[in-house]
Amino acid sequence: MRAREKTIDFLKWMVEQYSPSHHEHAFSRSLAEHLERRGWRAHTDEVGNTVASMGEGDTCIALLGHIDTVPGEVPVRIEDGRLFGRGTVDAKGAIGAFIEAVELLEERERTGKKFLLLGCVEEEVAITRGAFHVRERYRPDFVINGEPSGAHAITIGYKGLVRAELEYRASQRHTASRDYRAAAEHVVEAWNALRGHCDAWNRERPLFEQDLPSLTSFQTGSTDTEEWARASVNVRTGPHSDGDQLLALLGSVPGVSVKAISNKKAVSTDGNDELSRTFKKAIRERGARPTLRLKTGTSDWNTVAAAWQVPTLAYGPGDSSLDHTPHEHIDLTEYEEGVSILARVLALLPSKSG
Repeated sequence: MRAREKTIDFLKWMVEQYSPSHHEHAFSRSLAEHLERRGWRAHTDEVGNTVASMGEGDTCIALLGHIDTVPGEVPVRIEDGRLFGRGTVDAKGAIGAFIEAVELLEERERTGKKFLLLGCVEEEVAITRGAFHVRERYRPDFVINGEPSGAHAITIGYKGLVRAELEYRASQRHTASRDYRAAAEHVVEAWNALRGHCDAWNRERPLFEQDLPSLTSFQTGSTDTEEWARASVNVRTGPHSDGDQLLALLGSVPGVSVKAISNKKAVSTDGNDELSRTFKKAIRERGARPTLRLKTGTSDWNTVAAAWQVPTLAYGPGDSSLDHTPHEHIDLTEYEEGVSILARVLALLPSKSG
């Protein structure tokens, strides 16, 4: 492994490029150009993802990350050894660490391997269009999903997500009618059915296996002839949950229509596959004890898991509690540690050709 020249110029440049979801294409093009100058083969694909590769081996190691951020700029600055800025943690820090780790490898450590960087668009929104696009076009042998875990931890699971929009419409009636029920009551009934089911399901189950529903919006209204009610519902689901059943439950109230926005299954590994073992070895070599994390959110891992079915986990320097906050920042010492651990993992992973 080459000696690391400690500089944060590249990471700082990435963070300075404001790239909220749906507005990341300019950054994607610039990132591809930067990678070309650094020796990668890089381009932007049909949906705006940054796709770059290094190496020609028969073993493909996918470095799957996202180049979009949530909206809201955080002034980019360095204070007390920390880099502040939107995306430092979620998840340009991981993208930067991926790139710098590959570039640290000696030629012999790259032999037999192809490193495929996938900087996806629109991870922070419901459809995750970038990950859907790449999952049909590549077949890697290992996948490292770039999300903040902390330098000495790996994420071995994410909950699933069911997201739906409910609506009830009816002709206007006088509220004094004997059997009148407001449109809002029908939507509330559907929500209560879901809430009751989840409460029963969650009893005596650990957090990662629970279904966690939330009512994220509710509106009512009327015209001269019609009244209506709408609601948006999310359910963070566990590995044994049935998303189709939850959607059917919401639609069990007569007249309530359900539009499924997302139905992603939970993903996890037991932490004993080859990729997980390699990360644990690399972390122990740094004199640290590896931590295994299960997260209640989702990531692009949820989108690609069923199609790829190869050893996968999530890793990246940074504190995930800072995600989406107005004081998002990354500790630069931790960033350097993450680069070193990633480089060691990439060097240790075996190739098919040996």
